[in-house]
Amino acid sequence: MSKKLIQSIHIYVLLIMSTGFMLHVFIVPSMLTSSHRDSWVTVVTSIIPFMIWISLVIYLYKKFKNEDVLSVMYKVFYKPISYLLSSIFVVYFLMTAFVTFRFTLIWANTNYTQDMPLFVVVLLISVMCFYAVYTGIRSISTMAFLILPIVSLFGFIVGIGNVKNKDYGLLFPIFEKGHHEFFHGFIYSCSGFFEIIFILFLNSYLKDRVKAKWLVVVSLILLMLILGPLSGAIMEFGPNEAEKMRNPVYEQWKLLTIGENITRLDFLSIFQWLSGAFIRISLNLFLANYIINYSGRKKWSLPLLSLILLIAVMIPWNATSFFYFLHNYFFPINLIFLLCTMLILIFMSKLKGDST
Repeated sequence: MSKKLIQSIHIYVLLIMSTGFMLHVFIVPSMLTSSHRDSWVTVVTSIIPFMIWISLVIYLYKKFKNEDVLSVMYKVFYKPISYLLSSIFVVYFLMTAFVTFRFTLIWANTNYTQDMPLFVVVLLISVMCFYAVYTGIRSISTMAFLILPIVSLFGFIVGIGNVKNKDYGLLFPIFEKGHHEFFHGFIYSCSGFFEIIFILFLNSYLKDRVKAKWLVVVSLILLMLILGPLSGAIMEFGPNEAEKMRNPVYEQWKLLTIGENITRLDFLSIFQWLSGAFIRISLNLFLANYIINYSGRKKWSLPLLSLILLIAVMIPWNATSFFYFLHNYFFPINLIFLLCTMLILIFMSKLKGDST
């Protein structure tokens, strides 16, 4: 069977669902904590480094042609180096899946699964993600394609429905405490935006070519996915109150009403959140499994990765210390890792060019 399983549109949808979920849910609280009221300005100006990053990704995509990162890596590096880099990427993707899973469990337990055993919730999500990865990238991308319109509709509902609760004056004044907080926020916005580089791992699955113009459109959509809820949180709760919230995006649902009689529409956010988490966990688990199986099919890899993930999320971890870890360690290290990945891939592209 041909390995060419998905179209470029599936890549765009996966980026919106996976990276968009990170920006929409994970990055917003850290942006508010680091840049406070200026965080929305930081996001808007993040388009500059993001467009530079997109240009580099497109450059690498053209240099690699129809080959993915692993194919090029094993051609230009000695096997020990390739194995080492592959192992690092496996750990990274597994860690990303873990962070998404853990964040989702904390949110679910806080809002609607207090009386449900943790193991039951973990097992349900684990089984769904395992099955999605087992059936392949086509299944994951198709589910993302079907889910995205519904998730987008709910996003427009909460955004437009809360217009009456927004005070646009709360967005100003900017740079009230100088420029330091403004620049600090770039660590978190870029940590999310720069994930787009991982489309290069899926090159070999594509039936057609990724277009630069559509990648730019996706980047603008990702920008709106963080700017909308971030500015909304500031306008609806005020900058001081918004930065105290762990999930300001979810809290906006609690303000939404339709007329005088329809309230508490936050149950719709459950579908939004779990859909994004499901796609993100499945995609990262798929990439980790793909790397392990690159040099030969190993039937034990997916069950082992899933078991490691299941055990890891079952280990007790205080929510406060988890969010402290995300803000102070995970996101900054993630940005450094992505920058190093870009440098390695550029170096690989040069070696590939010299060898042809």
